Amino acid sequence: MQQANDEEAQRLKAKSDLQSIFLLVSIIMGFCFLFNSNITFGWDYKIIIVYACTTQFAFMISKLLSSKGINSYCCFAVLESAILITYLLGIVYNKEVSPININFISYALLILQFVILAITVLISRQNFDSDAQDQSKQIQEILIAAIKSIGSLQIVFLSLKWSQQINWCWMQTLVIIWFSIGTMALIEVCLIIDLLLKCCNDQLENKKSLIYGGVWVNIVLLGFIIDTGMTFLGLGLLLDYNIEQVNLYGFITSIIYYIFQILFYLKNQEELIQFLNLSEIQQPTRPSEQPNEQLTLKERIKQIHRVSISKVPQFMVKLSATYFRKQEINENQKNQNELGSSQDKKFRSISFSEIKKQKEIKKSPSQDLDEDLTKKFDQLLSSPRIKLEVSESMAPELSSRGQQKQNVLCLVCYEKESNMINQPCGHGGFCQECSQQLLSKSNYCILCRKPVTHTLLVQGVENRESLVEVVGIYQGGQKQK
Repeated sequence: MQQANDEEAQRLKAKSDLQSIFLLVSIIMGFCFLFNSNITFGWDYKIIIVYACTTQFAFMISKLLSSKGINSYCCFAVLESAILITYLLGIVYNKEVSPININFISYALLILQFVILAITVLISRQNFDSDAQDQSKQIQEILIAAIKSIGSLQIVFLSLKWSQQINWCWMQTLVIIWFSIGTMALIEVCLIIDLLLKCCNDQLENKKSLIYGGVWVNIVLLGFIIDTGMTFLGLGLLLDYNIEQVNLYGFITSIIYYIFQILFYLKNQEELIQFLNLSEIQQPTRPSEQPNEQLTLKERIKQIHRVSISKVPQFMVKLSATYFRKQEINENQKNQNELGSSQDKKFRSISFSEIKKQKEIKKSPSQDLDEDLTKKFDQLLSSPRIKLEVSESMAPELSSRGQQKQNVLCLVCYEKESNMINQPCGHGGFCQECSQQLLSKSNYCILCRKPVTHTLLVQGVENRESLVEVVGIYQGGQKQK
């Protein structure tokens, strides 16, 4: 049931994306149609201004409605729309009423777009541990901000040309547009090659949807290149050389292209939705082949501790009521155990120095801890300054020597004995029921807010208040040991 709901949600999202792309194509084709009509048939230029202002206002409303609250993106969207609409109305005022300098408005728009681009890049860098879908959305926002910044630079060039502050011809003034069209042409060549390779690949899964989607993407991009190219090429040739035929061809091309786009959209809508849906779904890979960059920080920590969970310590040292640390194993004792397991004691000759060394290292864990506490206690008695600077966690250890074991109650319910320790942070003081209830709500330790990969079930050691023994491991609410 859950899988069916997820598939339906993905399909609805793909359908919404398809409609948004078709709407964007319609807006751009409408601008080209009106612009070519103005040059070819002498339509009033104010129709283009009203169309552009209405479109920008609609974009602003859409941005505000899609945002979940008032944030920096909403403020920037309102400011961007206000500056652009002011610039367009300034063109009308400059031509119809009295000459004004609109260069400062274009400068403000350019600065604002670069600020939005910088903030978008900085926010995306801070969210480096997000999932793949969020990263794709961040890349789209960066590309949109970059395109708007380049468009604002072109508006600055046009303003400087209108005010005669630069001596370029109109073909040179439209250099940003030619650069953008050339970039789209290179992308179109790559997309055509990719489409041909897909057509030749007989083992490709969902081949029909991918081919239809590839054809549709090529149609959209090719329409952008041809219509915008002929529109601005006709504008430059008209203003520089008084040639009007190019805009007539652009007018006819925009009508034919838009009709073809509508027919292709209506006929192959389901295939296009499936194509966009396939682009949203990530193909599953084996865990060993998944790149580490796609894993979040918490998942990396969990992977590391899943590997080392078999090396759980046998004992934990209680430093306070809520903090435990792993008991360090004496290196000499570790070497002796390895030596005893690899050689037969019956046929091994032991020197006097080895016998003395073995007597020194044959001590129980409690004896090692006693010696450590004794050294600390001697330092505490010998120096009053150290007595003041000593950690408070040493006091329960020293005061507990020779005393009877007392059960410490859970810090959450104060009813049951605390016997659980979070790992790898080492915070404890919870009973088993409270620990599982807390971790079922959040995988973070309630004391330090660090990720909890697994928990240790411990029990007290007889005659040792500061030492607990690990008797079980819990991970994901299930016992592992």
